[in-house]
Amino acid sequence: MASQKNSKWSLVLSIVGVIVFKVSYLISENPTFLEKFVIGIFFLSGIVLMIGGIILGVQAIKTKEKGKLKYLGFSVIILFMISLALPLLLMALLGFGG
Repeated sequence: MASQKNSKWSLVLSIVGVIVFKVSYLISENPTFLEKFVIGIFFLSGIVLMIGGIILGVQAIKTKEKGKLKYLGFSVIILFMISLALPLLLMALLGFGG
């Protein structure tokens, strides 16, 4: 029986990555130099964490871990990407509302 270690870490890294990525956009509208530095760190950390979640999810699938938890890390990232792309797609299809 394979443990679900990679599956759990994949989910955790994916969720934390999405949160950190989103926080990078919520810090400030007119950032100072220090805030720009912090935003950059959060932005890159979020991307790295999401990539880590994907890598651990792939490892979980390769080791044939039991359960559906191994797919949740992917699902979190895919839903996040859809939430970023959907407004752009709707604006392109329906116009920019002017």
